[in-house]
Amino acid sequence: MRKAVLLTMLLLGGCLEHQGIRPLRPLEIATAPYRPISTAALPGSLMYESGCLIFRDEQSGALMTPVVPTGSSFNGTALTFHLPGKADQLVAVHEEVLFYGEPLQWAALQGPPYDAIQHQCGAYGPFLVTGVRPAN
Repeated sequence: MRKAVLLTMLLLGGCLEHQGIRPLRPLEIATAPYRPISTAALPGSLMYESGCLIFRDEQSGALMTPVVPTGSSFNGTALTFHLPGKADQLVAVHEEVLFYGEPLQWAALQGPPYDAIQHQCGAYGPFLVTGVRPAN
């Protein structure tokens, strides 16, 4: 009986690992290589809820998962926005900002780097951020 339980746990563990879904690490955010494509400019603010960094569009009220350039980081109170060739910019949670970028579908961001984020924060569509500045 003990061997059957152990074998079952190993098989189920292998299935979960194969799907690539795992809990998000504390303060983990979605990043992607920088693409200088901007089709939208959205005023709003960042919030951190249920382990997800979320952008709230002020005009529509829509909630989105920001996908920021690789090299960016989040410390719980501020996003350090890394733009290649420029000085890093701090964006505080709840600060009114203007995000430049492009709304995406989760299907465009597949693979291990995004599986856990999509699993935990997938209710909020991704927004590829290419620039940010204060809203006022």
